[in-house]
Amino acid sequence: MSRFLSQQFRGKEGYKLGERPKAVDFIKLNANESPFPPSPKVMEAVASADLEQMRLYADPHNSAFRQSIAESLGVSVDQVLADGGSDVILGYCLLAYGLDEPGFLFPDITYGFYRVFSLTYGVSFREIPLNDDFTINLEDYRGCGRHILIANPNAPTGLVLSRDQIETILRGNPDSVVIVDEAYVDFGNESCVPLTAKYPNLIVIQTLSKSRSLAGARLGFAVSSPEIIDDLEALRSSFNPDSISTVSQIMGCAAMKDEAYTRACTGKTIALRDSVAEEFARRGFTVTDSHTNFLFVSPPGISAAAYTRALKERRILARYYDGPRVRDYVRVTVGTESQMAELIRQTDEILADYERSLARESCDSALV
Repeated sequence: MSRFLSQQFRGKEGYKLGERPKAVDFIKLNANESPFPPSPKVMEAVASADLEQMRLYADPHNSAFRQSIAESLGVSVDQVLADGGSDVILGYCLLAYGLDEPGFLFPDITYGFYRVFSLTYGVSFREIPLNDDFTINLEDYRGCGRHILIANPNAPTGLVLSRDQIETILRGNPDSVVIVDEAYVDFGNESCVPLTAKYPNLIVIQTLSKSRSLAGARLGFAVSSPEIIDDLEALRSSFNPDSISTVSQIMGCAAMKDEAYTRACTGKTIALRDSVAEEFARRGFTVTDSHTNFLFVSPPGISAAAYTRALKERRILARYYDGPRVRDYVRVTVGTESQMAELIRQTDEILADYERSLARESCDSALV
């Protein structure tokens, strides 16, 4: 770092993304990206766009995109904020409500961006340990006196709270902002968007990166009360008011309108996820009850770190977290049917190799 860097940012590390190999022959199951292309309607919309408009700045209000979100979710446009990815909106929320005490509360095992962003920008926060089975204890959040941030379903565990459970948290914290990060909500879960009509302190954040196959377009949105949307819009307009490109706005509108395609893709992912989870369980893996487009698994006998390395040697990338409570687990994105079949085939070879190495070590010990 240079000698000019502000003291606040010295020694800070950014959120670590999943590895992006230069080689194209890897099976990439480490970033929870969709295995499906964007909706054909997205491609058609881009192809028919007036490229002459590219010389002009994009609509700073994201009007058409916000309208498509509002119509899809059954809310008013003044309840919607859109920006370049859900992480950006999460950052605005943490800054808007977390720089002063009492700050935020979120689980100790969750999306690592929350902690990294808070440390980098001086957001006050406290982490609450999950139960031993990675579930949330609702009593920890009842009348906690802080703003609350929960990924639902959670990452990397894949576990989910019901809408009724989220409402219990909301009822217990009427004077706090409650943020529900629904990045994976489309994979068979209840959204909390309908609760925004009843609870003006609720912010629901979603992304088009997962279920709508637009990770590269960088699109996310928040749904809340008009007053909170005004708060966040003030931050957005003062920092980067035209953050969503014209092309991304066009893609976002088309993706939000093609619900049939989204449901078809997520339905295939859900079915494959559950099938692969059974395959892992049959091989002795511990598998959490995932409600996302990934699996969180702990291999039998071999360490999670060694299993991840062995997969990489076989040109398969998975995500390993070297944290004190999750270092026995690996997160694996649900890809295509052929990719998951290869994952299971390679897993069988890895486990067989490990058993043979143990047998050799046992023989060597007996000979000594």
